[in-house]
Amino acid sequence: MNISIPTYLQSFAENIQQEDVETQFQLHSSTGNRQFEIWFYGDLLTIEDEPLPFITGEHARIVAKDSETTEEILLFDATLHGYNALFCDEYTEDQRVNRPLKKYNMPATEIVVSFFYNIDYDEEVDDYRSDDHGNVLLISGQTADWETIKCNGYDAFAFYVKKEVGTLLAFAQEELA
Repeated sequence: MNISIPTYLQSFAENIQQEDVETQFQLHSSTGNRQFEIWFYGDLLTIEDEPLPFITGEHARIVAKDSETTEEILLFDATLHGYNALFCDEYTEDQRVNRPLKKYNMPATEIVVSFFYNIDYDEEVDDYRSDDHGNVLLISGQTADWETIKCNGYDAFAFYVKKEVGTLLAFAQEELA
């Protein structure tokens, strides 16, 4: 079984679980720490019956910051990651750069992330444009090989804080395709 994890997070993933189209793992920093503060650019959406507000927004950016070393791990950038950023939505340099982060109102905690892969790229290979080397042409004008597309072209995600008793509480989730 081929496990898909976004390429930019592969070195920070542990306790990896895959079930059908979902890959879920716990985040750790390069020093092995599991306690993170969440920083974000975007909006907070309060949903009835959800204990935490969701980070959302067309240009959302979500970063986990190691509470001991302040190492930053980019969890999601709407202008770079997921199906929409690869194939649908174009962004200006200003939209990519000018996004100051705010601290999410929550103490440092363990983070669990889920990525969903409902698109069968192997079956739909003819639906995408490729260059002479077989790399996929992205909407940004860049190219990527198929294995990178399969990892970074997820169509949904959910990010959770892990409570003491193992309960997961969502603080961000989006469908991207």
